[in-house]
Amino acid sequence: MEQLVSLDRKKIYNDLWSLSWPVMAFMVFQTTLELVDLYWVGRLGTPAIAALSLSNSLFWMLFSFTELITVSTVALTSRYRGARDFEGVKVIVRHSFWLALLIALVIIVFIYGLGERFISFFQVEEEIRHMALLYLKVTGIGFIFVYGAMSMGASLQGVGDTRTPMIILIITNIINIILDPIMIFGLLGFPALGILGAALATLISRAIGFSVMLYILISGKITPSRLKVANLLNMGLESCYFKRIFQIGLPAALQSSTRPITGMIMMWIVALFGTAAVAAFGIGLRILGLAFIMISGLMAGTSTMVGQSMGANLKNLTREITRKAMTIGISIQATMAFLSFFGAPLIIKLFTGDVAVIEAGVSCLQIIAPGLLLLGPFTVIEAVFKGSGHTMPPMVSAMIANWIIKIPCAYLLAMVIGTNGVWWAITISIVAELLFLLFWFRRGHWLYKEIRVTSSN
Repeated sequence: MEQLVSLDRKKIYNDLWSLSWPVMAFMVFQTTLELVDLYWVGRLGTPAIAALSLSNSLFWMLFSFTELITVSTVALTSRYRGARDFEGVKVIVRHSFWLALLIALVIIVFIYGLGERFISFFQVEEEIRHMALLYLKVTGIGFIFVYGAMSMGASLQGVGDTRTPMIILIITNIINIILDPIMIFGLLGFPALGILGAALATLISRAIGFSVMLYILISGKITPSRLKVANLLNMGLESCYFKRIFQIGLPAALQSSTRPITGMIMMWIVALFGTAAVAAFGIGLRILGLAFIMISGLMAGTSTMVGQSMGANLKNLTREITRKAMTIGISIQATMAFLSFFGAPLIIKLFTGDVAVIEAGVSCLQIIAPGLLLLGPFTVIEAVFKGSGHTMPPMVSAMIANWIIKIPCAYLLAMVIGTNGVWWAITISIVAELLFLLFWFRRGHWLYKEIRVTSSN
C-alpha cells in the first residue's frame, strides 16, 4: 500500500491541500448534481421546485446516517494506516461495506413504508405531495448505491486517496447532466417524464458510480493508494469490528442527522408561509451548500491527517495539523460569507423568476451568511474530533444547538417576523454549537483516545 500522507511537519500544508482539493471538487460535483436537477425541474414550475425541496429534505436526513459508516471508516482506516497495519485496514473496509448495504436496505424499506406519511406531514397542495412522493420513491432505491459508494470512498480517504472518489463522482455527474433534460423533457425519442425523469436520471447515474467504485476497490487498479480488497464481498464477518464501527459512528450519525431532522421541522415552519417560501428555502439551502464545499474538503483532509498522525503516535504533529487547518478554515469561510451575502440576488435569480421566491431567497442567504464566518473553526474542530474517533462531543453540541436552541427560536421568531425568523434561528444555532465544541476541544481528551480493534480470532 502506497504512502500518500507524509506525516512530515514541514509538509502539513501540502498534505492538507493534496487531501482537501479532491474533496472540494467532489463536493462541487455533488452540489452540481443537485443544482442540475433543480435547474431542469425549475423549468416545470414553482410546484415542482417545492416538491423537489420536500423530497430532498427527507433524502438528506436519511443520507446523514452515512456518517455512521464514513466517520468510523475514516477514523479506523487512517489509524491503522498510520500504524502501518495494512491487514487491519482491509478488514475495516470489508466490514464497513457490508454494514453500509444493510443500513441502506433498512432505509429503502422505511421510504416505501412511511414515505407517504412523511410527505403528508407538510401542509402543501396535493399536486406537490404527489410529485414529491414519486421522486422520493424512485431515488430512494438508489440508497443502496449511495451508502455502498460512501463506504468505499471513506475507505480510500482513510488511506490518503481522495482523488479516486472525486473522479468517480465526476463521471456520475456527467451522466446525470446528460440524462436529466433527455428524460425530463423527452428528447432523442424518449418520453417526457417530468419530475420522474429527474429521479430516474439520478438513480441510473448513482448505480453506475457505485459499480465503478466496486471494481476499483476489488481490483486495486486506478487508485494511487494501491488499496486492494479482493475479498470485499466475503461475508466472513466478526462482531467486534461492527461494535467498534458503531461506537465511533453512531454518535456521528446522530449528530449529522440532527441538522436535516430539525431542517425538516424548519421546512414545516416555512411551509406555513406558502409555496414560494418553501421553494426559496430549498434554493437557499442548495446555494449555501456551495459555501461548505471548500471547508468540507478541509474537514476531510484534517480528519485523515489527524487519524494517521495519531496512529503513528505523533501527538505534537497532530496539534500542529490542527492549528494550521484552523488558519486555513477561517480564511476560506470569510471569503465564502462575503460572496454569499453580496451575490445573493444574482444567485437566486438564476433558478427562478418568481418575485416572491427571489425576495425570500435573498433574505435567507443574506441573514445566514454572517454565520458562515464561524464555520471555519467550527468545522476544523469537528474534523479533529471525528478523525480521532472522539465523536460524542460533536453529537451533544449538535443536539443542544439544534433541538434546544434552533427549533424554539425559529418558531417564535417566525411568528413575529415571518420567514426571516427561521433564517436568524439558523445563525444563532451556529454560534451556540461552536461555543459548545470549543469547550470540549480545549480539554484535550481527544488526543489520547485509542480506537483500534483486536480480532477475536
